[in-house]
Amino acid sequence: FMTLADLAQTIPLMRGGGAFLIAIGLGIIVGSFGSRKFRTVSLIVGAGIGVIIMAVGGATKVIFAGLPSPQIWQWVVLGLAFVVEGYLVSVVVRKNPDINSRGFWMWMLFIVGAHFLILGASHGPICALLAIVCMINAVIGLRAKNVDYRVFWGIDGVLKIGAGAAMIWLSYL
Repeated sequence: FMTLADLAQTIPLMRGGGAFLIAIGLGIIVGSFGSRKFRTVSLIVGAGIGVIIMAVGGATKVIFAGLPSPQIWQWVVLGLAFVVEGYLVSVVVRKNPDINSRGFWMWMLFIVGAHFLILGASHGPICALLAIVCMINAVIGLRAKNVDYRVFWGIDGVLKIGAGAAMIWLSYL
């Protein structure tokens, strides 16, 4: 039986994934306060910062300090998750061409959550739990039409920051 302290040793991608989630979560929260263009730019900036953190942290080995190297299958799962997410994004864009619509943005949140289900295998149970709560948030956002959908966008950012912080914290136990 695995303890919380064993988790990072088994799932070394957890720390880098957590750092990425915090950066993108901050971008999402900032974006929730603006227009579609502002939201998109904030999302891209958050993702960019997350990629830089992972690239520098990976190149310098800081992200993996004290952890074993990830196994090949964990990298394969990560790649698979990106492929599935890319495909699902193309489906959302085809079915919701109005990029200013509630449906477009809530379905985007949903599919990002769905790809976290796959990442649960390579990044751990917190990532899988994040998948479920992000998808629930997106479904509520699709249905609660009397609430500005940017509220659900902001909640999504908070969820990602919380999960990312937990993943990093657990990786140092």
